[in-house]
Amino acid sequence: MQIKNRGLIFSFLGVFLLSACGGEENADSESEEQDQSSDADQIELRVAWWGGQERHDQTLEMIELYEEKNPDVTIEAEYSGFDGYFDQLSTQFAAGNAPDIIQYGGNLNDFVSRDVVLPLDDYVGEELDLSNHDEAMVEAGTFDDQFYGVTLGTNAWGVLINETLFEEANVSLPGEEWTWDDFDQTAAELTEALDGVYGTEYFDHNGFGIFVDQRGKILHEDGELGINQEDVEAWFSHWEAIRDHGGVVLPEIQAASSTTPEQSMIVQGEVAMQLIPSNLYGAHNNATEDDLAFHIHPYNEEGRHGVSLRPSQFMAGYSETEHPQEVAEFLDFMVNDPEATEILGSNRGVPVNAEVRANLIESASEEDKVMYEYVDWVSSTSDSPYVPNLPGYNETEALFQEMSESIAFDQISIEEGAAEYWQSLQEIVENNTED
Repeated sequence: MQIKNRGLIFSFLGVFLLSACGGEENADSESEEQDQSSDADQIELRVAWWGGQERHDQTLEMIELYEEKNPDVTIEAEYSGFDGYFDQLSTQFAAGNAPDIIQYGGNLNDFVSRDVVLPLDDYVGEELDLSNHDEAMVEAGTFDDQFYGVTLGTNAWGVLINETLFEEANVSLPGEEWTWDDFDQTAAELTEALDGVYGTEYFDHNGFGIFVDQRGKILHEDGELGINQEDVEAWFSHWEAIRDHGGVVLPEIQAASSTTPEQSMIVQGEVAMQLIPSNLYGAHNNATEDDLAFHIHPYNEEGRHGVSLRPSQFMAGYSETEHPQEVAEFLDFMVNDPEATEILGSNRGVPVNAEVRANLIESASEEDKVMYEYVDWVSSTSDSPYVPNLPGYNETEALFQEMSESIAFDQISIEEGAAEYWQSLQEIVENNTED
């Protein structure tokens, strides 16, 4: 009797164990199916930007917040310094594997003309709210009546001054309305007084745009050049005079320099003055123990400083993205969400969303206050228009740098360099504006 009962017990246990095993297999199978279904529903977006470490850290924190609020979206971050950023991007466009969301500068128009930027009009008012954005900055991201990119901030060019080096050199800080002659003299005095430090960097193509405005001209409008060869020659001659007086950094140092704030010449102690956009004041200031100040660009003899308000950067989608709606939603989050915009702060310029701007001003750091005040001052003193970068941005920038270096290294005369630049510039612009 006991044996029979024991057999019944073993038999029952066997059935139970088989049932349990089958149940576990079924549960595992269902779990795998759910995981596969979850993976299928997961959306992955690639986001690319350039900047210094401060911007990287802020943007990564903002992305982490976005993923928390949108668990069905995974963000793959692709970031670097500015040097080589657009070369890499052009390679990705050519291969058809560019990121879904991309940071641009004043060259957004150039990429729009290449049909690689996603038009966002279908999402404005729904996934993407622009109702609190400054109208001028919405227009800056609009081409041929189509909207392509949200403006991340407003900024203005100015001269970053190392007050510590000025004091060490016993050179007076510039006045509010200093002229190019004052700038030239100040730069020469700094170089003479400081061992191994030069008065200023060369202002490159960004300074050239301001110089052109001071001459009462516009660099281009919709691809039509508003300058001539004489303007180019005047610019190179102007800097040759500063070089002859010893004020500007040696060309070999300039050629090896970086635009990333932490590696910039002024932070590395190689120059005492450097041309930067206002939104990068904080990043430079936080990268050095020296005291830095932000100052207006030198005026011309007629009293014009030539500095305009401009979008600092744009964020836009890739025309071939598989997730255009999610791209629009991410852009909206980046420029409108209170938590996201508080994380990003003003690193990319004064926010163009009025509510966001008002919120940030209340808790602004000392560096941000400098930027806000400068942008307000430029707004009240300037009638200079915002001019997008030249068509064929990568080529025109490389051309300007090549000619600048060739002249600085005495490899070509100013007259020859200006003529060669002017001819090549016309060809590049023409090639990049053909229908």
